[in-house]
Amino acid sequence: MNRNQKIVLAGALLNAIVLVLFPPFDVESLLRGAPAFDAFYPAFAAPPNRVVNANLLYFGLFAVFANAAAAWLLLAVGKDGRPRIDPGNLVVAMAFVNLMVVFLFPPFEGVPVSGRFGSGSFDSFYFMFGGGPRRTIFLPLLYIEVLFVLLNACAFWLALRERAAVAVVDDSIGELISEDRKLKSEIDERVRQGVEERIKEEARAAGRAGARPKSR
Repeated sequence: MNRNQKIVLAGALLNAIVLVLFPPFDVESLLRGAPAFDAFYPAFAAPPNRVVNANLLYFGLFAVFANAAAAWLLLAVGKDGRPRIDPGNLVVAMAFVNLMVVFLFPPFEGVPVSGRFGSGSFDSFYFMFGGGPRRTIFLPLLYIEVLFVLLNACAFWLALRERAAVAVVDDSIGELISEDRKLKSEIDERVRQGVEERIKEEARAAGRAGARPKSR
């Protein structure tokens, strides 16, 4: 597991903790009949007559871990020791995909019923163009979803891009050190060859001088 994958898992764990500590609650009322979505409250400080909306909580946890699993797989290192996809580009792409899913399957309000109190509450997620003519988008929850996606995208982009920048600097320093060592080895080799050639020339000159006949 590389550092980018550890950052993704840590972020997913943090998101899961936030969802569990501030879960969605339904309000129970005799006037409303069935429980209706109310808001997000601290898990241990919810107002009276509130129950956790387990389906919405499980949906949020599933979205968090599904995104973490996809990012974890895509950030695995290749044969060259680097991630298969640039972490910053991956965060931007996943944020775009998440926003598309949020807008294509937004939260809808319940179908208004004549004479019934509390018709403007969250019902479920439906396809954008298949919610029915009497349904309207539940804007408060849609805003929360969009804000959650954008905040996560910014946080992960900053964390992963900082790590990527450090890796680039390390690679650059490593390349400079490698080039410096290569240059030194080339200089040493040239000096050695020059010394050897000089020795050979002096040996040949000494041989020629010894081979000349002595003058009488």
